[in-house]
Amino acid sequence: MRLPRLVLFDEQGLDNQTIRSLKLMILAVVFGIVHFNVVSGIAFAGYLRALGVSDFVFGLLFAIGPMMSPLQLAASYLLERSRKRRGMLIGAGLAQRLIWLPFGLVPFFIPMEYLTMRIWMVSLFLFISAFSGPFMNIAFQSLAADIIPENIRGRYFAVRMRIFTVFGIIGGIFTAWILDSFSPFYSYALVFTLAAVMGTIDVICFFGVKFPEMATRSDEEESMSFLEMLGTVVKNKPYMRFILFMTLWFFALSLSGPFLLVHLREGVMLSNTLITVAVQILPNICAVLIVSRWGRVLDSHGNKTVMQLANGILCFSPFLWIFTTNNNVSVVLIMIIALSNGLLLPGFDLGVNNIMLGSAPKLNRSMYIALYFTCVSILGMALGNATGGWLLDHVFSGFEAQNISLIGVQLTRYSYLFALTAVLRCLIVYVALPRMVPREEKSNMSALDLLRDIISSTRKRLRWRRNWNTLR
Repeated sequence: MRLPRLVLFDEQGLDNQTIRSLKLMILAVVFGIVHFNVVSGIAFAGYLRALGVSDFVFGLLFAIGPMMSPLQLAASYLLERSRKRRGMLIGAGLAQRLIWLPFGLVPFFIPMEYLTMRIWMVSLFLFISAFSGPFMNIAFQSLAADIIPENIRGRYFAVRMRIFTVFGIIGGIFTAWILDSFSPFYSYALVFTLAAVMGTIDVICFFGVKFPEMATRSDEEESMSFLEMLGTVVKNKPYMRFILFMTLWFFALSLSGPFLLVHLREGVMLSNTLITVAVQILPNICAVLIVSRWGRVLDSHGNKTVMQLANGILCFSPFLWIFTTNNNVSVVLIMIIALSNGLLLPGFDLGVNNIMLGSAPKLNRSMYIALYFTCVSILGMALGNATGGWLLDHVFSGFEAQNISLIGVQLTRYSYLFALTAVLRCLIVYVALPRMVPREEKSNMSALDLLRDIISSTRKRLRWRRNWNTLR
């Protein structure tokens, strides 16, 4: 007997090889999300703090990955010249994933008294990973733009997000259990070994993916120099405005992003398991339930409207972090923030992904993607991480010494950083987004009208189910 065919997305009009490739890309992210959660979450933050780094050095180490993003421009030029997308993705991917194995073993071959040497060794492994990442990323984004049909892109990425979110929850629970069950450096060695293995399996899945031929080029286009390729992107004003918006957004996000984990560990005094539940598992459960709905809304109403709606509400959440201290009320606030992140962020993330891939033309598409990630990573993430660490050590530590209270809550240096993040995010969403993100022709509906439409349709669905249950 043949097993029933697993249908994950709209397969109409797609050949079997493309369908198999799209499913393998979903399978790959099942393993990749476990890797990503370890190397960017509480395990990574806790490991660096256990090594004894200051807030500023902590921010700098977090910024190493984004600082290497200009390599994406070089990776794009190399990809457009060589046309060897498969080799670049798999080769760079294996290097980027396997390096996390020795990364977690640093405390076992460098004694504790050599703190500076430990930090330099950790920095070296982070540098190697960050060096490989842009080449893998550009190859994958170029592949995704060519292989995923535009008419199902929103729904496909929604399915992909739902599946990797489920496995992200499972991996997050397992990782938190390891961190809380073993002594610090043994637990970190175990979770980074897990990250290396799962990340490697992620890359291996692409051995079975069909890599379509890249767009054909004329002789004149074939002879374009690096600067000429880059110039075609810079001249695309709508795309450059979108890049500027996303750079501002990630800067505001990255100011406090890494330090939120430090605040939860050292300020709120939560265990690794509770932090994982609050920051990862609860939002992911909400995302699993809502992401398909966002995919349908994106396909019917366009990306800009959804982005305005999602982050128009979400940009206020950093204010709530100010009132999270070591008490029971803080747990309620953290759960509220987690629920709002899980329900709203998928809509924003899917909209950004659709604009980034859909606005870039086929010719020199990888250069468009490379410039996007370069600007967002360097001026957004890296500069945001470093600026946040510098402000904590040199500015907000002085504010903290003033012992100011707000509604009975003693303000710490992290409180001021959260407040600054919230103000910047509100300005970016309400001032910058309407001017910098292009509006599609799919819908002229405003964000407020879309919210009313979603609430109305949800009420109708609940009423229909209630009536159906009554009839039964």
